[in-house]
Amino acid sequence: MMKSMIAALVLLVGSSAFAADVYKVDTKASTVAWKATKKAGSAHNGGINVKDGSVTVDKKGAVTGGQINIDMATISNEDLKSSPDYQKKLVDHLSNADFFDVTKFPVSTFKIVSITPKAKDEVTVKGELTMIGKTNPIEFPAKITTDKGVMTGEATVKVDRTKWGLKYGSGNFFKELTADKIISDEFEMTLKLVAKK
Repeated sequence: MMKSMIAALVLLVGSSAFAADVYKVDTKASTVAWKATKKAGSAHNGGINVKDGSVTVDKKGAVTGGQINIDMATISNEDLKSSPDYQKKLVDHLSNADFFDVTKFPVSTFKIVSITPKAKDEVTVKGELTMIGKTNPIEFPAKITTDKGVMTGEATVKVDRTKWGLKYGSGNFFKELTADKIISDEFEMTLKLVAKK
């Protein structure tokens, strides 16, 4: 009986020692910026709001998992501010079924699968990105720092949109398009995610 109690106590203490902390994403401090280009050289850029999310961290301070949810209904444009009509037209187009089909798929999700240290504060992130109902693996370098209970992750991620079925304007799928109409298959996201205990 005594041995059983001791074993249970050791197991409980051991479990507590390795229990993960959960950091909640600060949506006001976190940003997601996007940039898309055309073959002819022009580009558009804007932002999307983080809806919510959390990150799990072990007792050594290493990230072990997490999930970030992106509010696709907040997609915005920055470079066309001087042309509000054209700006609205672009945002509406990005929101419709040609692109992100926001009404049907209002949230995109990134789930962390693994994080591998490279150097001080530098890691390789592997995860699963879900957009418009499709999930694909992605991998990218990132910088993660923790200070006084606040974790900050920064990364620039290149995403091949065609893997999620976003083929509009792709020269690889629509050979008849002229150069000024071709949109690059890859778009870029610059992430700054802030999470707190």
